[in-house]
Amino acid sequence: MKKIIFIIVILAITTPVFAQETVEEAFLRPSMEVEVIAALAAAETREQKLVALEMIEQMIAEGRVRQNDIHINAVLANLAGEGTTIVVREGSRRVNSFPDVRTRAARVLGELGGERARDTLIDITRNPSENESMVLSQVVFSLGLIGLNENNESLIAITNVLMNNSRQRVPDNNLAIASLLAIERIIEKNNGFPDEPSPRFLYVAITEVQFGNYSTEVRNWASALMGRLSRI
Repeated sequence: MKKIIFIIVILAITTPVFAQETVEEAFLRPSMEVEVIAALAAAETREQKLVALEMIEQMIAEGRVRQNDIHINAVLANLAGEGTTIVVREGSRRVNSFPDVRTRAARVLGELGGERARDTLIDITRNPSENESMVLSQVVFSLGLIGLNENNESLIAITNVLMNNSRQRVPDNNLAIASLLAIERIIEKNNGFPDEPSPRFLYVAITEVQFGNYSTEVRNWASALMGRLSRI
């Protein structure tokens, strides 16, 4: 039987008055809708967190949220770390390990875009507690979707994930494909990549895929990408 979550928001009849509120304070104050989303995201259940993500996706689709919105970005950052950077325990048992929530949050960050979303995604790649291939695949794919690559930061983050994957006894083919797609997309969006820091790390990571324990399809994909990079 499916769980149905009812969200009841009781609003005062009159609009609250914020005494001597500046324009900046009004801009920074979250809307009632965002406050509801934040409350759902902070709730205990997986279902409520997924409802929060659905609401954010709808706001993005309808053009009702800015890329630099600090409140939405903060909610997404928390959801993307649910069970890794934000850990809730009952005794010694972790009770908020929701990789599907983290994956969905990474996807929504890619849909939102902007520097804040990029920075959150890069932070996830640096978190040693995040070892779910499903989550990391979405993280690198979203970095490619956003396309920002100042000082090769996004490419470095993606290739670090890719190289860690390649060094596993049984590397994940889907994670490799997501990484290669993201690398290609970033290069296309930026008409190449910066010379500094040296892009040697990029060639090393792709070479490890070419000769790694991957499927033939993935190794061929890496070879094709290497060929395209050689012509840049």
